[in-house]
Amino acid sequence: MKHDEMNCKRLILEYLADYEDGSMPEMDRRELEAHLSHCPPCVTFLHSYRATGRTLKMLKPREVPKNLAEAVWNFVRERCPKKS
Repeated sequence: MKHDEMNCKRLILEYLADYEDGSMPEMDRRELEAHLSHCPPCVTFLHSYRATGRTLKMLKPREVPKNLAEAVWNFVRERCPKKS
């Protein structure tokens, strides 16, 4: 199976955060898991994403200022729009 790099990037950018935090609808979760079962580059990216998250959790201060956290989330959301 040939993997389409652009579709994989879109898939990852649009859905990975919801997949990881458990907020992804079940049908979408199954579709993403089916994709992951056939796409080694996306699985590699998923492992890297998780490792980065673990590292950042170890490095973050005990309390992140609320306005900073909101600014970061807004930045990410603006660049990774959801499909309607």
